[in-house]
Amino acid sequence: MSMQSSCCTKNESHEAVVHPGCSLATLDSFSTQRFREMKLFYYKDPIGNFGDDLNSLIWYSLAPELFDEDDSEVLVGIGTLINSRAPLAPTKYVFGSGVGYHQFPTIDEKWQFYCVRGPLSAQRLGISPSLAITDPAVLLTQVLPARPVEQTGMVSFMPHHASSRFADWKALCEKAGINYIDPAYDIHETIFQMRRSRLVIAEAMHAAIVADALRVPWVPVACYDHILDFKWQDWCQSLDMPYTPQTIASIYDMERNFTPMEKFKTSVKRNLRKMGIWTDNWTPPVPETNRADMEDTVVEALGKLAQHGTPCLSEERNHLESIERLMEKLDEVRRDVVHRRNGARPRAVEQTALRA
Repeated sequence: MSMQSSCCTKNESHEAVVHPGCSLATLDSFSTQRFREMKLFYYKDPIGNFGDDLNSLIWYSLAPELFDEDDSEVLVGIGTLINSRAPLAPTKYVFGSGVGYHQFPTIDEKWQFYCVRGPLSAQRLGISPSLAITDPAVLLTQVLPARPVEQTGMVSFMPHHASSRFADWKALCEKAGINYIDPAYDIHETIFQMRRSRLVIAEAMHAAIVADALRVPWVPVACYDHILDFKWQDWCQSLDMPYTPQTIASIYDMERNFTPMEKFKTSVKRNLRKMGIWTDNWTPPVPETNRADMEDTVVEALGKLAQHGTPCLSEERNHLESIERLMEKLDEVRRDVVHRRNGARPRAVEQTALRA
């Protein structure tokens, strides 16, 4: 099985990245990674994105026996993948993915649901609420070694992967006295830094999900308007938690690394727009730089959250129960795969949305 998510900002298009075998062959930003018994499909950012990159680490560690070269079946796991960008032909086995980005897909017999991210996804799909367990990134706890990591007392911040390109967040965090974790960092280094933190400030949802899984308190924030409340609410409700993000002012400094020609083109686009000479088919200019006006405000906000932010952490009972239920569902997937290999009809799963 396999599949990959489209965890992108609103109005942002993605190309796909396909990984035949275990090599890296960049075709576009949707990655079909092949292993030993099915296929794994998830969104692959060309420069890396923590939440999506958890897919290969978790699934190939917990259930490598599921994957092979049969592209007639795909596993839809971590990410906001239940949308119109899902491939039509394969049978799609949904394991913890969510609804949210792009257009809603046509749900037919090619969709089979073992579980979804949360109750909002289940409601939108019209499937049983019992299938709303939680985001499967929590299964990282079943992959990591049991050996403890010494906490340093540091506070870490991870922006949404799109936000990380809007400003020099590393420099902003340094001024605020907190640790910056880029969503494109090496996944093992990122997990290590999160385990050493006493608090994680998270604009990236999977920074919060993994922090919660590691039992590290976290504070949700929204720095830009592309943050999708629906998927956060979906996950938080799965663990009976509220979602009340702290707002941090939007800061833009995208031109800091532009070439002179890129700066010139941006200036021309802005002037044409102001003159009313514009069409929606043109790529808009990047937002105007406001670093000088906003830097102190953003640094102060980060510092206050590090010192006085109200931390979130799911109840231990809910956390452990969600892991147990996901592992039971994973066992169901394994049994069904064995049945299919033996030519038997697998145990029925919820194949399509419930009809009214």
